Amino acid sequence: MPRSVSRCAIAGAIAAASLPGHALAQRAQENAVSSADDAFGSSVGLESTGIYSEQDTRGFSPSKAGNARIDGVYYDPVGALSARLRYANVIRVGFAAEDYPFHAPTGIVEYRLRPFPKELGTSLGYNFMAFGGYIREFDVRAPLIKDHLAYLGGAAQSDLRQSDGASNAAWGMTHRFIARLGGVEFAPFVSTSWFTQNQVRPLTVVTGDTLPKIPEVRRYLGQSWASGHYDNHQFGGVLKAAIAKNLSLRAGMFHAKGNRPENYSEIFNLQSAGSGVAPTLASHVVISDPRHAIHSTSGEAQLALRLGSGRWQHRFIAGFRARDRLTQTGGSDRQDYAGTVAYGVPDPRPQPNFAFTTPNDGRVRQHAFMLGYTGKLQDVGMVNLGVQKARYCGTSRDGRTGIVTSSSDDPWLYNATIGFDLTSSISIFAGTEKGLEDSGTAPENAINRNEQLPATLSRQYEAGLRWKFTGGQLAVNAFQITKPYFSFDQNRLFTEVGTIRLRGVEASLSGHFGKRLQIVAGAVATQPRVIDRLPGVGERPAGMPSIYARLDANYHTDIFGGLTPTATVIHTGARAVGAAPLASLGGKQLMVPGFTTLDLGLRQSFKLGTVPMSFRALVWNVFDTASWKVVGPNSLYMEERRRFNLTVTADF
Repeated sequence: MPRSVSRCAIAGAIAAASLPGHALAQRAQENAVSSADDAFGSSVGLESTGIYSEQDTRGFSPSKAGNARIDGVYYDPVGALSARLRYANVIRVGFAAEDYPFHAPTGIVEYRLRPFPKELGTSLGYNFMAFGGYIREFDVRAPLIKDHLAYLGGAAQSDLRQSDGASNAAWGMTHRFIARLGGVEFAPFVSTSWFTQNQVRPLTVVTGDTLPKIPEVRRYLGQSWASGHYDNHQFGGVLKAAIAKNLSLRAGMFHAKGNRPENYSEIFNLQSAGSGVAPTLASHVVISDPRHAIHSTSGEAQLALRLGSGRWQHRFIAGFRARDRLTQTGGSDRQDYAGTVAYGVPDPRPQPNFAFTTPNDGRVRQHAFMLGYTGKLQDVGMVNLGVQKARYCGTSRDGRTGIVTSSSDDPWLYNATIGFDLTSSISIFAGTEKGLEDSGTAPENAINRNEQLPATLSRQYEAGLRWKFTGGQLAVNAFQITKPYFSFDQNRLFTEVGTIRLRGVEASLSGHFGKRLQIVAGAVATQPRVIDRLPGVGERPAGMPSIYARLDANYHTDIFGGLTPTATVIHTGARAVGAAPLASLGGKQLMVPGFTTLDLGLRQSFKLGTVPMSFRALVWNVFDTASWKVVGPNSLYMEERRRFNLTVTADF
């Protein structure tokens, strides 16, 4: 679960201080807690709130599953969508998805792009990050022709440093125009990011029955020369058009590509746990990749017909979505160093001459025809129905042999939700979905490392109750998700080894309590189980806690005209390290114990002359709680430790 800045988050952090937020043109007023409608996940600036994120929603990643939307339009992400483009990032599950067309089993992450600016302005931000890192950012918003043409863009530079000693440097820029004529709005964009330094985060692989001692903070165990670099580019546009009084079109097409000229993985495979003063021993491996590329073209068009007046409202939707994705993997060279090393102590080695072979090419072509209906009867309830006829075709060409293998599927998919307003403040809903979702990529320590896994069928049943009260709301949902489970087989191939069944209950409380206190609090309790599993696979899926809870609180004071102390408490439950049960543990799986962290901060908005400004000071993990993050079966990174951040933003 969230929320340290990991390598996979670096792509989104290049301009992290302008990550999604509230629908405001001015950056100095952004506030994640005050922007949140519920505790199910949203972000603004460097802040996030809620129990879910685009990388972890109900135990899965909606982004990796292919459930991303840009202003409601289907989008197949390759890298992170630039922070210069988006003002809001919302996780749609439960009540937040009950009237959303064609919603998905494992949730949807919706990116809302920055709106048409009302006046000319710029924003400057400097973020003093942990361990001497920083993010510098610049945004501009310009209405070129009043109400008809506008430009939004900016640039950012970052140097991010993590608790395990890894560092990452990047810069990027974005350009976006918004053109309006009559009832038509078209908004094309270009976004580019260059990651000039991407130090490998050493991966700790544990197959025994004991967790190793967590290394010292900022003691980098990787090689100084094992620093990759890559670039991400996003092109696209969204079209919104009122064709007739009750007929509208929403469409978009996007091309995302990532080029990775140089990349490394560094792995420490633990051989013994050590005892007393004896160190933990590990074998040491470095893997280097040849030049790889990932390209994806995706898009969608939806026609919506609105009928009805008064209390009855109807919306009929017909649509088509598609993607064409190329993923290169393999061709890598592996350096296995002889003997064992003391884990937690740097083991510098000279850079070898890696020899590469031809990479593998994996291609996915997928499309779906869609029909949907949503209906609302005021003060009574709503219904949301959708059906899709999907077609999936995947091919893989082995770089060494040239052999091409393929797979295909053409399932019917559906979503159905019904809700009732029991009173003016209490609502209930129930729903079910069947979707064709991606399964992510194989982890770094697999034989088929970084390979795009096949799309698989997922199913969900859910129901919930919501109570709206003065100043806030409380929502409670129950859900069950089933989908194929991927882990290692006996040959270290990352493949399907069973079915995961996730049953859970989630709760969200958000609102103002009195004139000064604002709270966003959420929790999810789950029973993750692997059923129909292969021999040697345990019942607990790796990395999924049975409980996760988060509370964010802002308390507005009169000090300095509005100084606001903030606090965040996060509890992450115990997680299974690997898929295999161990005889030495009585047939149970090795677990990472649960842990709790506290973040404390201050925020203040003020004016310097006529310039609106804000500062945000934050200490993460105040008590420096140490733990492991399970990033894959048997695979661990160090959780982020205590660190400090100061953000200063000005709007001109």
